[in-house]
Amino acid sequence: MIKAMSQTGLNLFIPMELLINSLNALTLSEKQQLWRILDEAIADAEEENWREDEETEREIQLVRDEYANGEYMTFQQYLNQRK
Repeated sequence: MIKAMSQTGLNLFIPMELLINSLNALTLSEKQQLWRILDEAIADAEEENWREDEETEREIQLVRDEYANGEYMTFQQYLNQRK
């Protein structure tokens, strides 16, 4: 079952089979809109998980520090190096 929040804030429990059947009835445009909404929600959830993971947070900060100190290679520099 999927727990969902309606526009009025009511918690609903939707069986997965019913949800899938409902999705199949959507138009292509509606599916694309839902895809964008889900993609953003997934990205937000993943980012929140990264913040909660101390090791990942340290790695991200290390990369930010390296970038701030000019310790990076542009894509063009990388391509030129490969030649």
